[in-house]
Amino acid sequence: MKTNKPSFFSAAKYLLAALPLLFIAPITITIGFKALHKDGIYWLLILGVLLALAAIYLSAIGVIKVTNYFFDKDKNA
Repeated sequence: MKTNKPSFFSAAKYLLAALPLLFIAPITITIGFKALHKDGIYWLLILGVLLALAAIYLSAIGVIKVTNYFFDKDKNA
Protein backbone atom coordinates (compact mmCIF):
# COMPACT_ATOMS: atom_id res chain seq x y z
CA MET A 1 0.00 0.00 0.00
CA LYS A 2 1.49 3.30 -1.10
CA THR A 3 1.37 6.28 1.23
CA ASN A 4 1.73 9.96 0.44
CA LYS A 5 4.48 10.41 3.01
CA PRO A 6 7.66 11.64 1.30
CA SER A 7 10.63 9.34 1.40
CA PHE A 8 14.01 10.31 2.74
CA PHE A 9 15.62 9.37 -0.58
CA SER A 10 13.65 12.02 -2.46
CA ALA A 11 14.92 14.64 -0.01
CA ALA A 12 18.48 13.37 -0.27
CA LYS A 13 18.36 13.71 -4.07
CA TYR A 14 17.72 17.44 -3.76
CA LEU A 15 20.40 17.91 -1.13
CA LEU A 16 22.96 15.93 -3.13
CA ALA A 17 22.14 17.97 -6.24
CA ALA A 18 22.71 21.19 -4.29
CA LEU A 19 26.04 20.10 -2.82
CA PRO A 20 28.25 20.64 -5.90
CA LEU A 21 26.47 23.91 -6.63
CA LEU A 22 27.40 25.15 -3.16
CA PHE A 23 31.06 24.84 -4.14
CA ILE A 24 30.87 25.82 -7.82
CA ALA A 25 28.77 28.98 -7.40
CA PRO A 26 31.21 30.98 -5.19
CA ILE A 27 34.13 30.02 -7.42
CA THR A 28 32.22 31.15 -10.50
CA ILE A 29 31.24 34.42 -8.82
CA THR A 30 34.87 35.09 -7.89
CA ILE A 31 36.02 34.39 -11.44
CA GLY A 32 33.16 36.57 -12.70
CA PHE A 33 34.27 39.54 -10.60
CA LYS A 34 37.83 39.14 -11.85
CA ALA A 35 36.63 38.94 -15.46
CA LEU A 36 34.41 41.98 -14.90
CA HIS A 37 37.30 44.00 -13.53
CA LYS A 38 39.76 42.90 -16.22
CA ASP A 39 37.69 42.66 -19.41
CA GLY A 40 34.20 43.90 -18.56
CA ILE A 41 32.63 40.46 -19.08
CA TYR A 42 29.33 40.10 -17.23
CA TRP A 43 28.18 36.61 -18.20
CA LEU A 44 30.40 34.72 -15.72
CA LEU A 45 29.11 36.82 -12.85
CA ILE A 46 25.51 36.29 -13.94
CA LEU A 47 26.15 32.55 -14.29
CA GLY A 48 27.60 32.41 -10.77
CA VAL A 49 24.61 34.22 -9.29
CA LEU A 50 22.21 31.88 -11.10
CA LEU A 51 24.12 28.84 -9.82
CA ALA A 52 23.98 30.26 -6.29
CA LEU A 53 20.23 30.81 -6.55
CA ALA A 54 19.79 27.26 -7.82
CA ALA A 55 21.82 25.94 -4.88
CA ILE A 56 19.69 27.90 -2.41
CA TYR A 57 16.48 26.68 -4.04
CA LEU A 58 17.52 23.02 -4.11
CA SER A 59 18.76 23.18 -0.52
CA ALA A 60 15.50 24.72 0.67
CA ILE A 61 13.38 22.12 -1.11
CA GLY A 62 15.58 19.35 0.32
CA VAL A 63 15.31 20.68 3.87
CA ILE A 64 11.53 21.04 3.53
CA LYS A 65 11.27 17.43 2.36
CA VAL A 66 13.47 16.21 5.24
CA THR A 67 11.33 18.01 7.81
CA ASN A 68 8.18 16.62 6.20
CA TYR A 69 9.67 13.14 6.37
CA PHE A 70 10.54 13.39 10.05
CA PHE A 71 7.69 15.47 11.43
CA ASP A 72 4.56 14.74 9.37
CA LYS A 73 2.19 12.44 11.16
CA ASP A 74 0.56 9.60 9.27
CA LYS A 75 -3.03 10.63 8.54
CA ASN A 76 -4.28 7.04 8.35
CA ALA A 77 -3.02 6.03 11.80
